Amino acid sequence: MTSMGQLSPCAEDDEEDAPSACPTMLAVRRLSASERAPWWRARARLRELVSGSLVLIPTFYLAGAIALGVLLPALDRSHGSMLLGINAAEAESILEAVASGMIAFAGLVVSVAVLVVQFGAGQYSPRLVHVFRRDPVIKNAIGLFVAPGVYALVAAADIGGTTHDGAETLTVAVALMLMVVALAALFRFIGRLLDLMRPRQLYARLAAQVQPALKSLYPSASSRELERRPVSATPTSAVVIHPRHGEVLSAVDRNLLVRVARRADAVIEVVAQIGSYVAQDETILIVRGGRGIDERQARRALMFTDGRSLLQDPSFAIRCIVDVVVRALSAAINDPTSAVEGLDALEGVLRPLGQRPLHSAAILDDDGAVRLVVPTPDWDELLDLALSEIRWYGAGTPQVTRRLAALLDGLESSTSPGRRAAVGRHRMLLEEHLASVYADEAERAFARTPDRLGIGGRPATSDVSRGIR
Repeated sequence: MTSMGQLSPCAEDDEEDAPSACPTMLAVRRLSASERAPWWRARARLRELVSGSLVLIPTFYLAGAIALGVLLPALDRSHGSMLLGINAAEAESILEAVASGMIAFAGLVVSVAVLVVQFGAGQYSPRLVHVFRRDPVIKNAIGLFVAPGVYALVAAADIGGTTHDGAETLTVAVALMLMVVALAALFRFIGRLLDLMRPRQLYARLAAQVQPALKSLYPSASSRELERRPVSATPTSAVVIHPRHGEVLSAVDRNLLVRVARRADAVIEVVAQIGSYVAQDETILIVRGGRGIDERQARRALMFTDGRSLLQDPSFAIRCIVDVVVRALSAAINDPTSAVEGLDALEGVLRPLGQRPLHSAAILDDDGAVRLVVPTPDWDELLDLALSEIRWYGAGTPQVTRRLAALLDGLESSTSPGRRAAVGRHRMLLEEHLASVYADEAERAFARTPDRLGIGGRPATSDVSRGIR
C-alpha cells in the first residue's frame, strides 16, 4: 500500500538548504463519473440506510395497511355490495379473527427469522449479519406478514365505531387477499432463509456485492485515465484529527476532498485506510503545502460508521469469505467442502483484481494537479488477506490444499508477470506447510496436486505442469 505518509525526506548535504522529499512513482487518475455525481455523500448515506434498515420497508407496508383500513370501509359504506353476503357485524368478526391470527403469525415468523440469523452468525461469522439485513426479500416479507393484521385491526375498529349495518364486501375481500399474499410470502421467505444458510449462496452474494466497490476503487486495465507520475511528499502544513469517539472509516467523498484541496492549493492525504478503526483524536488527514483548508468540509467528506461495509471496502468481502472458510476448518465444524466453496469464491474475486491496477492512490483535479492521496490495498496485501489464514488452518486437509494449489495455478496464469512473484511466494509457503504436516512423500504429493474440486476432480491440462514443486 503506497502512501505519501510513508515517504521520508531525502538526505541533504547542506542542512541550510530547504528540505526536499524523495518523489515516489504513484498511479494517478481523475475522478470517475460516479465520484463526480452531486450529493455523493448524502446519496451514499441514504443508500446505506435504506439497504441496511429492517424498519424502513416494513414501515411503508404498515402505512399502506393503515390507509387501506381507513379508506376501504368508507368506500364500502358509500358503494356497498352484498356479493359475499356479509353485513357489518359479520365483517367485524372476520376482521378481528384475521387481525389476531396474523399478528400472532407475524410474531412467530419474525422470532424464527431471528433464530436463523443467530444460528448463521454462530455457524459462519457475525460479520455476515449484514447479508440478512440487506436482503430485499426478507424486508418485504416482514412487511407483508405485518400488513394484514394491522389492516384488519384498523378496519375492524372503523366498522365497529359506526352505526352502519350495510355490506362490507370490499373490506373483507381485501383482508382475505392480504392474508393469502402473506402466506405466499411465507414460502418465499423460508426459501430465502434456507438459501442464505448455504455457504455457496453467502459467498456468491458477497462476491456480487463487492463488484461496485471494485469498479469504483480500481480502474480497469484498459482505462485511459490511468497514468504514473512522480509525487513528492511536500512539507506538512496541517493535520486534521478525528474529534469523535472511535469509529470505522467506511467511505471517502473523493470529489469533495479534491475541491477542498484545490481551493487551498494543497494536497490532502487520507491517513487511515478505508475499513480501519480510527480512535478519538487520531490523525485522519494530512495536508501538504498550500494554504489553510476548510477542516469542517474536509471532515464532512469522511463517512464513519460503527462497522465495516462494502461501499468502498472490497477487502471486507474477502475478510468475510475467509472468516467463513476458517470457521468451516475449525475442529468444532470440520466442513472442508464449505472451505473449498469459499476458495471458489475467492478465486472469483482475486482473478479480476489481478488484472486491475491496484496502486491508483492519487487523484487529480481538473487541471491535472495531484490533490488527493487515498491508501488502497495492493496485490500482495489482498493475496495475504485471502490465502494466509486458509493455508495455516487448512494445511492438514488435503481437500483444501489441493483446491488452494489449483487457485494459485489459476492466478499465475491470469495475472500480469509482475504479480506472479506474490503468487509464487504463497506457493512456496504452501509447500513448506505441507512438508511440516505430511512426513510421507506420497501423502505430500497427493496434498499438493491441484484439483478444482478438492478431491475427485481432474486438473486442467494447462495446470498439470504447474503443480507445486
